[in-house]
Amino acid sequence: MQPITIHALPDGSLCLDAVRAQRIAKVAEMASRLVETGAFVDHSDSIMTLVSFGYSPFEVHALLADARQTAAEHVVAMEMSEP
Repeated sequence: MQPITIHALPDGSLCLDAVRAQRIAKVAEMASRLVETGAFVDHSDSIMTLVSFGYSPFEVHALLADARQTAAEHVVAMEMSEP
């Protein structure tokens, strides 16, 4: 009897890696805009701020939650690192 070998399969299509990288970069860019304006606290302010910076409404609504979360995490990390 031979032992069974399990090989892990890639999670999703390999061509999606580039799309994921673009999405991560876009979320980071949006989060930095929200941090610099302080608009990450309020949902409506976040939407208006990102639209005013030229992001499409679809992009804003698709990535807003992640951008706000990233911005909040950044602010908390900065406050915790202060002496």
